[in-house]
Amino acid sequence: MNIEKIEKEMKEEIKPNHPFQPDDEKAFPIDALPPVMNDIAVALQSGYKAPVDLTSSLSLGVVSACLGRGVSLRTDHPDPTYGQLYLMVATLPGGNKTTLLKFLTKQILSVQKELRSEQRINVENMLKEEMKDKDRLPSKKEINAEIGKSINTLVIEHSTQEGLAQTLSYNDECLAVISSDCSGVIDDLKGSKNKGNFQGELLLKGYSGEPFDTNLKVADDDHLEEVRLSVTWAGTEETLNDFLFDPRVRERGLLSRFLFAYLDDPIPLRDTEPRVVDEKAASAWNRLIVSLLRSYRRSSETKEVKMSKEALRELVDFDNSRILAQESLTHCACLPQRWAENAGRVALILHCAKHLSHADTHELSVGTMKNAIRIMMWFIGREIYLLEKPQRGAESRHEELKVRVYDYLNENGPTTARILDRKVGLEVKDRYLLDRWVIAGELVTWNANLNGRPSHTYAMIGDPRIPQLYMGGDEA
Repeated sequence: MNIEKIEKEMKEEIKPNHPFQPDDEKAFPIDALPPVMNDIAVALQSGYKAPVDLTSSLSLGVVSACLGRGVSLRTDHPDPTYGQLYLMVATLPGGNKTTLLKFLTKQILSVQKELRSEQRINVENMLKEEMKDKDRLPSKKEINAEIGKSINTLVIEHSTQEGLAQTLSYNDECLAVISSDCSGVIDDLKGSKNKGNFQGELLLKGYSGEPFDTNLKVADDDHLEEVRLSVTWAGTEETLNDFLFDPRVRERGLLSRFLFAYLDDPIPLRDTEPRVVDEKAASAWNRLIVSLLRSYRRSSETKEVKMSKEALRELVDFDNSRILAQESLTHCACLPQRWAENAGRVALILHCAKHLSHADTHELSVGTMKNAIRIMMWFIGREIYLLEKPQRGAESRHEELKVRVYDYLNENGPTTARILDRKVGLEVKDRYLLDRWVIAGELVTWNANLNGRPSHTYAMIGDPRIPQLYMGGDEA
C-alpha cells in the first residue's frame, strides 16, 4: 500500500469539505444588489466616507422595513416566506451609523408623517360631526385624546415589549424596529427594567408571524394574532457581544433569526473636499421606498411571488450544503437552521427592489437567488468569525483541550469526533476547533463512512494508522 500517496491525498483535504468558514475580510458583494440599492450604497459611501459594507447592509434592512405582510415568497416550504429581516450591524464609534440610517429612513418617516396628518384630519372631521356646537372646531387636545395610542406608525426606534405590543395592536400587527444606537434596546431586551427577565418573546414571535399574548393590558384586545416585525439595529462591538453571548438570546433561538456583522473599518481622515450624496441615486432611492410602502407595507392583501425551478434548486442546494456540514457547525447555535430561510427573505427583498409594485407578476429568477445566497455567505462568514473569536478565558481552555485531543490521537490513532467527545471532553460546541486545527495543517480529516454511516474522522498528519481506517477498517 502506497502510504505516501494516501498521505498526499489526506493533505489535499486540509480544508473541511464545506463552504461555511469564518471570514471578516471579504467585502460585501455589492454587485449582488439591484441597481437602485447598489447606487445608493455607493453614493452614501462617497458622500459620508462610510464603508460600503455598512451602507449595503443597512439598505437591506430599510428595504425590508417597507414590505410588511404585503408580499410573500412561495418556496418548497408549506408556509410563505416574508421579506422581514432581523439585522444587527456593529461598527467602531463614529462610523456614521446614525447619519446613514437617518438618510435611508427619511422617506419612510415622511410617509409616516403623511399618514398621521391624514389620520388627524379624519379624526377632526369625525369629531365635528359628533359635536353639538357646530360652530366650534375640535381642539388640538380633543383630537390628540381621540387618536391616543392608535397613531399611525410604520417604524419605531426604542420600546419596551409591552409598548411594542401596544403599537402593533393599532397598526395591523406589523412594524419596523430601526435603531442607530441599540444599546438601550439590548438592555431592555435583557430585562434591565424587568428584574432581569428576558424581554424577547415578542421578537421571537415577530420573525415568524406567530400569535402573541401579553400579561399586561395593551389595547382593547391584548391578543395579537399574526405579529410581523422587521428589525434593523446598529451599534458598537460591545453591544453586539452583549447580544451574541447572552445565553437566553442563544437558547431561546432569537440569535438564529438575526443576520449580524462587525465592521471594523477605520474611520477615514477628514479632508476639505466638499462631499454630497449623488442626487440621481438619492431620488431613485426615495422613489423605491415610496413605491414599496404603497404597494406592500399598507396593503390589506398579500401578493405572492413564485420562484423559478432553477431558483428553488439553488436554495435547496444551499440548505443541503448546510445540512451536510452540520457537525462542523455545532458552535453556531441554531444559526445554520435559518440560513436558507433568511436567504429566501433576502431574495424577496432583492426581487421587490427590482420589480417594485409588479413583483408578483415576475418569477424570482435563479440569478436573484444566487445573489441572495452570495449576500448570505458574506454574513455567514462574519457570523462564524464572531462566534469563533475567543472570549475571555476561552483561549486558554482551547489550548488545554488541544493538548488532550492531540495526546489522545497520538496514542490511539484516527478517531471520530464522537469518540473525542466521550474520551477527552470535546463538547459539541467545540467541534469547530477540529476544523481549525485541520486548516492549520496539524490534523487531517475525512468522512470514513464506516459500517454504512457517515463518520467524521480526525488524525495527526503523518500517522501511519491513517490508511487502514481510510480504506475502510474497523472503527477504533
